[in-house]
Parts: sequence; C-alpha cells; structure tokens
Amino acid sequence: MKNSILLTIVISCFISCNEVEKKTNDNRVNLLLPTSVPVSQLFVFDTINTDWQKSLLSANLISRVFEMFNKSELTVFDPNTDDTNLTKYTKEQVCNNLGVNSVSLNYNEIKGLFFNEEWFLDTVKSFVFEKNIISWSPVRYFNRNNEKIKKLIFKISGNDASEILAKNIIYEFNLEDTVNQGFVKNIDVAKLSKLLIDKALSGNMKVYNPMNVDEELSVEQIKKRLGERIDTVITEEPETSEMIQRIIKSNINLEEIKSIVFIEDWYYNPKTYAIKKIVKGIAPVRHYYKFDESVKSISFVLFLTNEKTKIF
Repeated sequence: MKNSILLTIVISCFISCNEVEKKTNDNRVNLLLPTSVPVSQLFVFDTINTDWQKSLLSANLISRVFEMFNKSELTVFDPNTDDTNLTKYTKEQVCNNLGVNSVSLNYNEIKGLFFNEEWFLDTVKSFVFEKNIISWSPVRYFNRNNEKIKKLIFKISGNDASEILAKNIIYEFNLEDTVNQGFVKNIDVAKLSKLLIDKALSGNMKVYNPMNVDEELSVEQIKKRLGERIDTVITEEPETSEMIQRIIKSNINLEEIKSIVFIEDWYYNPKTYAIKKIVKGIAPVRHYYKFDESVKSISFVLFLTNEKTKIF
C-alpha cells in the first residue's frame, strides 16, 4: 500500500448527535444525526496520486468559472456569509477581498475547493450515503510577507447539477482534528465507524478487498483485516520455570478508524456551476501500530452501486 493514501486534506465539522435519529419522508433514517449533518470540507487538488483524481480537470473548471464570472454570467456570493443568508459578491468586492486590481488571478494559486455539505447515512434496509452540497468556494494559496495564506475567493451556492464533471473521484476524509481547530470536536466517530463495520459484518451486503475490488471478503476476513485475532503465546513462569500457554484475543478497536475513503462521481450545472456529489463507495481507514511502526490500511470497501471502482 502506498505510504500515504493521498495528500487531499479534508476538514470536517459535525454538530452534536445525542437525540433520536430523524426519519425522512421516505422512511429512511439518518443514523448520523437527528437532523442534517453539516460538514465543511477542504478538497485539495492532488498532484501526486493522480489516479485518484485523473478525471477531474481542475484547471479547466477554475478557468471556466472565472471566465463566466468576469463576463457577469455567473452569480457568486460573499464567502464569509452564512449559507442561510447569502450576500451577492461583485467583481469589485472580489478584488478587494483578494487585494488585487482585477480578477485576473494566477490560476495555479487556486489549489482546492472548500465545500459546505449536509450528510445523510442509512444502513438499516439498504445502504445509503448522500451528500447535499450547500455551497462551494475556490481556495487560493499564496505567500504574503513570507506567510503562507489560504483564502476563499467567493462562494457558489446550490446543488442542482446533472452534467458529469468527473467520475471516480477518490479521496481520504480525515476524522481527526489534526490542525487543532475544533472542527470535529462534536462528531461521534465511534458511532460512524460502528455503523460501517456493522454493515460490513452483517452478511447482507457484499464487501470487497480495496486492493482487488473483484475479490469479495468473508466476514472472517473482514474481522481479521480490522484487527480481530486470537494469538497463542508461550511464556515462562519466573518462579517455577514452567512453560505456560496463554490465549490472547484482540478485538476490533473502533478508535483505530481515523479516516474514511470516499469514491464519488461529481456533476455540475454549466449555468450556475453548482456541484453535486454522488457517493459510490466508502471505505474505513485503520490507523494502528505494528512492531512500533505506524501503519494505515483500508480494511474493506462498500459499494453503493453496481459499479465497482478500482482504488489501487
């Protein structure tokens, strides 16, 4: 497995999940939260693991968005306003925000997209994982006075999109607050991990090997890949020098699931540039130590459609 699953940085923000799960109009149950699940995600264009983003022509996307904006053909909003109270952004305001005289940026400085989303998960009858994009923003990376800066340029709202933008986008979603910003302090990571693992072990859904998606995994294989095992250890009793055989069982540790890999198709609206994501696959990533060495491994992959996407 590659030393680094990918360089895509993902930051998440969940609100508390202490109430009863909410049923939708079609009787599905959102098992993550009683209402919606707000998530903020920074998606950085991957220039190393190109197989994971090979269909996303990010330069074309960015240049087209700015071309339409400069022609006043695209409505954008203040990136600092709440999605429930959007404020339209003019060219002059965008320039002031960026500290430039015109919106003729160096597009190479735009290295990512910032998404505001709502998530829905139901594993009861079938397996549904949906993402509703509320808005997204291009993110500019630049240096000023020897300081590295990331800045949202403007916000594009909506998710009414039907034309394919990119297929089989694969990225890792970090469930840890590694930058100490408090974005994931309210997420019940153990609950999310348990829902995915319980579904994989239920026996009512096919589960696949991420290294070979044509190989279906058995329940016992999944348990083993998640760290469940029984070891026989021979030790010597110090006082009697008697050799004693001990049976040690290691159980699945939910705390080892610290990230998730998503497989998605992205769609866009050529008039508004709203973006829509369709989740096609999801795979928990186990972080653990083996012989004092830190290891990351994708334990299994669940596909939500009949299409199986090669990860490696």
